[in-house]
Amino acid sequence: MTELEKAIRDDEPDELIARIKTSHDVKRVVSWPGKPDIQIEIRLLSLSEARKAKVDNQLEFKKDGIAVEWHNAADYREQEAAHGMWRAFYNPDTGKRIFRSAEHLRSFCTPDELKKLCDEYNAFAESCDPSIDELSDESIESLIDTLKKKPDQVQSKVVSLNTAWKLVRTLVARLQA
Repeated sequence: MTELEKAIRDDEPDELIARIKTSHDVKRVVSWPGKPDIQIEIRLLSLSEARKAKVDNQLEFKKDGIAVEWHNAADYREQEAAHGMWRAFYNPDTGKRIFRSAEHLRSFCTPDELKKLCDEYNAFAESCDPSIDELSDESIESLIDTLKKKPDQVQSKVVSLNTAWKLVRTLVARLQA
């Protein structure tokens, strides 16, 4: 039995593989800041959705004639978060998005609420995404073996950009050897 077959059939699969397999479309129900009885669902964004949020933010700043410079970099990042977060918040009862756009989210949320929701999202993402720099060589090899057999899983399962870049660097280095 190969390592991959063992990981698939093992009752306790490799932690890294288990986290990656569950990292796409992962959801968590949390309380709205300051309203413990009101629940929302946070869904991790795919790389494609995160990229779209960044592009939409750039387009919004460009449309408004705002150049991104050192003095407004924090505002730029905050607005980039709004573009991502409206895509990540769902009504757990209906499964539908709570907000229609970044503007809808900004007009509804207080800055404190948005910060707390972003903190919830980031903590959740951190708990789901493997930190490639902290992995053992054995875990990295296991991940590569899994993704070699089904390369399409990279796009749909690897949410962390750092993990994706590490995979690219590792595999390109092997081609050069």
